[in-house]
Amino acid sequence: MLKHEFPDQNQARTLFDLIAIGLVMAILTAVHYTNYHYEMNYHILLQFAYYLPVIYAAMRFGPAGGILSGLVITLLILPFMTHFHAMNPSAIYTQWVEIGLINVIGWLTGFLTGQERRAKRKYQIALTVQKELVEKLKQEGLERERLEEEIRQTERLTALGHMSSGLAHEIRNPLGIMKVSIQLLAQEKVEDGVVSEYCRVLLEECERLNRLVSDFLSFARPKELARKRMSLGKLLDEGVNLLNPALRQHGIVLKQVRGQVDKQEVEFDPDQMKQVILNIILNAIDAQREGGVIQLEGVKRDGFVGFAVSDEGPGISPDIMPYIYDPFFTTKEKGTGLGLSVVHRILDLHGGKIVAMNRRDRGVRVEILLPLSEL
Repeated sequence: MLKHEFPDQNQARTLFDLIAIGLVMAILTAVHYTNYHYEMNYHILLQFAYYLPVIYAAMRFGPAGGILSGLVITLLILPFMTHFHAMNPSAIYTQWVEIGLINVIGWLTGFLTGQERRAKRKYQIALTVQKELVEKLKQEGLERERLEEEIRQTERLTALGHMSSGLAHEIRNPLGIMKVSIQLLAQEKVEDGVVSEYCRVLLEECERLNRLVSDFLSFARPKELARKRMSLGKLLDEGVNLLNPALRQHGIVLKQVRGQVDKQEVEFDPDQMKQVILNIILNAIDAQREGGVIQLEGVKRDGFVGFAVSDEGPGISPDIMPYIYDPFFTTKEKGTGLGLSVVHRILDLHGGKIVAMNRRDRGVRVEILLPLSEL
């Protein structure tokens, strides 16, 4: 319905404008001819009024409207100018100049109006193209996000498949030991000392299973981040306090060189980042075994801030360095192989990263970094 109304409305407006322009010209011309005996100033004022229909015609119909309306006025006023020249020859030049200006103004107004309309059309086309591009980019972005989510889902399922296999293998070992211990305890005439030893083994294997299941849940079902803003120094202090008993038990000195990083305020999940500290320093204690020094230092570079832990252990073989973050990969006799995997997952959630490298002399340096954009 609207599609049939718009052309009719445009035609009606065009007809109305043409009639209005012609009517104004006719009225001004009639006033000129019916009052030709008036003074020169009166007719000059009337000629100024001719600018109105010419300018409107130029603005409404472009250069063609300005030129045609100027020519029409010239034709209408020529007889009057011929008659007026006989009465006042000295004013004829002023009249011709005025007529020329009317035509020039009509053409110039039409030209500028046409330029403005072309610029508007180009702007509208550019705006339409821009909107289409934005919509296309938006759709591509949504499609990319969907594909990335599918890739992440596939990676999670693949990782869970490997983890399930590894978990079954890891659980089988302590269960076998527990089964043998229980069978031996069930035998008659078992000495008290042997009973105590079997009970100790059972407790150790139960603890191992508990640790394995806890690490598995931390990796497979990570908690949502509960970010809080606090200083990095406070986080490190709380983490080190939890580790002091283990450090004393192994006779290890923790040397801290934290510097200005201590005062750096960061937004993170305190509980999960404390787990990161525990896992990294406990790994250093295991690598170092007894005695020596573990160094804890602040790190701030390349848009990241965090800490580094350096031990004096044997280091990591270059052959296995690429696999240290894989689930269930471990070189420890009683390790679960999930510690660094959990750390890697937590740092991913924070937008951070973990960097492990062998030191030149001996040992390993592990850097835990959070992006400054998270501050």
